[in-house]
Amino acid sequence: MKGMAMTGIAAGIAALGASLGAHASMLMIYSNPGNEGLGSFTGSMEWVYPVDGSDCGQLTVTLTNTSEVANGGFLTGFGFQAIEGIEVTYVATGDGWSQLTDFSAAPYGTFDWGAALGGNFLGGGSPQAGIAVGETREFVFEVCADAALLAVLDADDFFEDDFGYGFVTRFKGFNDGGSDKVTGYVPAPGAVALLALAGLTQRRRRG
Repeated sequence: MKGMAMTGIAAGIAALGASLGAHASMLMIYSNPGNEGLGSFTGSMEWVYPVDGSDCGQLTVTLTNTSEVANGGFLTGFGFQAIEGIEVTYVATGDGWSQLTDFSAAPYGTFDWGAALGGNFLGGGSPQAGIAVGETREFVFEVCADAALLAVLDADDFFEDDFGYGFVTRFKGFNDGGSDKVTGYVPAPGAVALLALAGLTQRRRRG
């Protein structure tokens, strides 16, 4: 149901963008199996250009921690790959998260941009300020570049997976003492509705 709802939101954003002369698009992201099999998430990347009062665009990354409740865990960092020629700045909100730039998320490679608690993808402090299981947070980035480039960008330009992975997350603070790194994937067209239906069926069975 969440996937279907978010698809409808994406369509609404696109329609609103067209009516305002703006360009807007959204990607849904789902997690692959984690490196340690502990963390999982769902999310989205929403792109809007232009933004009122700015010559730049705005990327909003929304993430929900869907890890198993019994083992807890916090999502404490994430990163993404983007096309060349842009400058990305995390719009900090005083929540303890800071920007990441050109950082390693081994074994999944190096990522262009992102945010993490304390500006450290691997983390070095308490994960309590991360995203807890069942919690959702938004992270806003200002994206600046030549106007001609900004005008043709889409959300999928911030998920460049041609040479590896387009998105990665970091989890810490599991009840069993473990941590995890989890990559994300974008479903093929039409697959989002099937994922949502599968999720609805699973929830009914649990009920």
